[in-house]
Amino acid sequence: MHRDPLRYVPHVLVTSVGYVVFAYAALPSLLTARLDIGLSSFGLLMSAPLLAFVVVQRPASRWVGRYTTTRVLFAGGLAHLALGLSLDLRASFPVVLALRGLWGLTGGLLLTVGATHISRLSEGADATRQQGVYGGLLTLGGMLGFLLAPTLVREYGWLSLHAPGALLSLPAIAVAGANLSDRRTAPTATTTERGGVVLHPVVVLAATCYVAIIGSYITLSTFVTAYFADLGVVARLNVVVLGSATAGRIVGGETSWRLALSDRRLIAGSTAAAGLGFGAMAATGSTAALVVLPFVVMLAVSVPFGAVYNLAAGATDAEGTAIATIVAAGNVAALVLPPVTGTIRETTGSYGGAFLVLGGLNAVAAVATYYTIRRQS
Repeated sequence: MHRDPLRYVPHVLVTSVGYVVFAYAALPSLLTARLDIGLSSFGLLMSAPLLAFVVVQRPASRWVGRYTTTRVLFAGGLAHLALGLSLDLRASFPVVLALRGLWGLTGGLLLTVGATHISRLSEGADATRQQGVYGGLLTLGGMLGFLLAPTLVREYGWLSLHAPGALLSLPAIAVAGANLSDRRTAPTATTTERGGVVLHPVVVLAATCYVAIIGSYITLSTFVTAYFADLGVVARLNVVVLGSATAGRIVGGETSWRLALSDRRLIAGSTAAAGLGFGAMAATGSTAALVVLPFVVMLAVSVPFGAVYNLAAGATDAEGTAIATIVAAGNVAALVLPPVTGTIRETTGSYGGAFLVLGGLNAVAAVATYYTIRRQS
């Protein structure tokens, strides 16, 4: 059993990042009243970090190509801690929006560099397993934010909203700081130009798959409460959805590791299941099916998370640039798909068209991955 503390640095940091990302989402009515804003401004507040996640990928890929991942995680962790705590100090919407965007730069940096760190310390099926756990802990942090934020704010006030999640990063920052120059986390010499990484066929395949799964995940997370309200179901289903995503990402990594299942086969099977699930959601008229299927689909799009990261990381000798590429592509999709879904819902009166779009993206990912499997055999 591995007990090297360096292996757990990204896992702790990404749990902290997940908490800060989703804490606001648990308090829409309280937050809109506190900042005196409407739901459109609240949506802007939620999307600001996603835009920052995209913007930071270029410098992230450059830094992991020059420095040890421990050094970048240490600096990024300190910035994440400071900005996460500062979010609760102001009640002005423009200031909070700016801070949220700045924090998003650190959150996106930690997400990419953490995955690169894992790829440098793990190989093969173990790397896929660790990437799956890593992704699961991101959503676990978000689930904790959903669960704890309302009670914390009600009992202790706004200064307690982000503090638990931000302070969770302290042990990881300390371990990274004590190992700034660890050569295991240093970049290897690369012969591949940046353009060669971004346009590498395997990286393009991984990016296509990541667009499908992360776009589906973010869209489902955004609309699940409204979707179930349309069905007359009222419950804290946002927590259940994130729990399903957490389980899916961890199970996917464990499945690959225990069954020695290749990354491509795991991706092809999972995205095919997701495509069929979305198609069924668009076609069925059964209320019972419409209640159950979102959780099945969320599980399906979550299972290949670690496999997609590992597929990209192993494509070239510039794993940091490859991971940054797929994260940027996925977060562009995460920015675009929720408004598209909202427009479809307002125009047609249902989510059926949006489910067909998401199902189509997953079908493309499944077919493309299966095609490469056939080409390899």
